Amino acid sequence: MEPDPITDPWIDESPENGLQGNHKSIRPVKKNIQQIYWTAFWANLGLACFKITIGMLGYSRLLIIDGLNSAANAIVITLILFGIHMSQPHSVSEKYPNGMGKAQYIFTLVIGFLIAAGAAGILEIAIRSFFSPISMEPVDVGIAVALISIIGNILIRHHLKASGSFYEKNELHTIARLQSLNIASSLVVGNALLISGLTGWYVAEHLGSISISLIVLWLSIRIIKQSLDGVMDRSCGGEIESRLTEIAASVEEVMEVKYLRTRRAGQVMMVDLQLCLNGDISVRQADAIVFQVEGKLSKELMDLSHVITIDRRPV
Repeated sequence: MEPDPITDPWIDESPENGLQGNHKSIRPVKKNIQQIYWTAFWANLGLACFKITIGMLGYSRLLIIDGLNSAANAIVITLILFGIHMSQPHSVSEKYPNGMGKAQYIFTLVIGFLIAAGAAGILEIAIRSFFSPISMEPVDVGIAVALISIIGNILIRHHLKASGSFYEKNELHTIARLQSLNIASSLVVGNALLISGLTGWYVAEHLGSISISLIVLWLSIRIIKQSLDGVMDRSCGGEIESRLTEIAASVEEVMEVKYLRTRRAGQVMMVDLQLCLNGDISVRQADAIVFQVEGKLSKELMDLSHVITIDRRPV
């Protein structure tokens, strides 16, 4: 069986059997975790289509904006899945050292702008008709759809909690919080329709539309920001780069750490650095040092999907 150059520290993968060469460490995500993400994605997308369709047929702004909230949740999960794909070994090559996925991020960027435009339009209508004494909201249908949405989101959240890695994955916590936000949004829809139906106080519907529109606008801004990060490879900042440099330099036999840079591509952190090693040590010793540096950096970034690329040079 051939050794794995990612995990085996005793592999000579440097050109011309020398110290110079690149070593790449990738933290893959288990398939069962990806299946959980996909389940949450399709569930949110299904709820979004269901609520938006009923809302358009029944002329319900509340159901449409609640559906946009579910759609925004689905896009956030899509960004997480794109990040996982970019961090997998099959998507990393010499031509694309940081993985592929720019087109996907451009797609989510466009969707983010569309969701923001829809939320802004409903927000404008709700504010303009705030004191209108007339309501076109289908109360009975709206309450029933809101209850279905609440039950669906509770089931999704329960599915996330039931996974064995729930407390080990920040992404799962993020999705669970989004589902809680979706539950709160559907509760607002149900309560607003119930109050307006019982009392005839239609201001409750407008308040519900305004509050959910603001939530969807916040989510769309988050989608746009993360999509731009994926397209433009934003730096993670000097503080974390200084921390990673300090960790790499703490390994014995590392004489200097040069050119460390970090980039955030969606949910994935890319780390590139150059290690200056003693030119008199053997290739195996150099591989062992690189492997030790990778281990320490991966431990620091254990809660993030990440790709570490190390270039070593003799001194």
